[in-house]
Amino acid sequence: MATATMEPKTAVMANETEIANAIGVLRHAGLADDLLDEIELDRRLAISLEQANNGTLRPTKEIVNEILGELKRGYYNK
Repeated sequence: MATATMEPKTAVMANETEIANAIGVLRHAGLADDLLDEIELDRRLAISLEQANNGTLRPTKEIVNEILGELKRGYYNK
C-alpha cells in the first residue's frame, strides 16, 4: 500500500516590478504601491514576530535612548 507524502511548501518570490506588472495586467495599476507597502509591512511583521519568539528583541527604552542620542549628536541632520 502506497502512502501519501506531503510535498514541502516552497516560497514563491516576486520582485516589485513583477508585482506591479501583474497588478497592471489586472487593470488595477493604481493599487500597486498600496500592495507593495502591504507586502513590506507583512514582511517586517513576520521578522518582528520571529525575533519576539526567539527572544532577540532589544528593549524599547534602549532603542529610544539610542535614537535620542543620535538626535543630540546631529546624526539625522546629515
